[in-house]
Amino acid sequence: MFRFLLPLVCAVTVFTTACSSNYNADEVPDVSPEALYQVAQGAMASGDYTLARRYLEALDSRYPFGALSEQVQLDLIYVYYKSRESELTSAQIARFQRLSPTSPNADYVMFMKGLNQIQMRSDLIQDFLGLNRSQKDPTHYYEAIKTFKELIATYPNSLYVTDAYQRIIYLRGQLAEREYEIAKFYNAKQAYVSSIRHCQNILFSYRGTEYLDPALELMAENYAALGLPVPAGHTASVAKASFSGR
Repeated sequence: MFRFLLPLVCAVTVFTTACSSNYNADEVPDVSPEALYQVAQGAMASGDYTLARRYLEALDSRYPFGALSEQVQLDLIYVYYKSRESELTSAQIARFQRLSPTSPNADYVMFMKGLNQIQMRSDLIQDFLGLNRSQKDPTHYYEAIKTFKELIATYPNSLYVTDAYQRIIYLRGQLAEREYEIAKFYNAKQAYVSSIRHCQNILFSYRGTEYLDPALELMAENYAALGLPVPAGHTASVAKASFSGR
């Protein structure tokens, strides 16, 4: 396993280092902003985000108030995100929202903010290996849900609303899974009260997820282990009545 991971880690390190490098402006030719942007567009279309970033940053530096300024800033958000430069993405989003709060693209920027917050909870190795993210610190997921809810409330007619709803459903499922795994952990350690509390978190906060049924069953098991047959019976009855038809 370690023989497999070592070259992967090295490759990811080289890739990440390349993505975070500061490019010399002299590498970009002194041509018109339109010509520079054409190269950047072509690079983005082909997935060459390193080249796209180089030309977009040159455009942003040389022509900060040009006709292409807003589009360049939007493209930088996307390129930084695709390059997994989360901090740069956050900074660019904050910059855009500060300078162009009434832009017709404000909903897109808010959507990208949510996507970036999701991405901040993972890394290349985890994604490559398909590792479960549910056990990690959930802070970024809470922030992403808040961002997507703000998008839906502020821009109800946005093209990104449907996707935002789906992202919220996914995130709530991930958070519910985390609570359930913690509840199982405490149950295995015979810390039944702590296990019940995490089951209750699912009942109160993540009722629409697939983890409600197993959480109720586990909660009934915990009550029984504590010698509390009445709440154990009530909880089991609720689980049976709610999910027996599934």
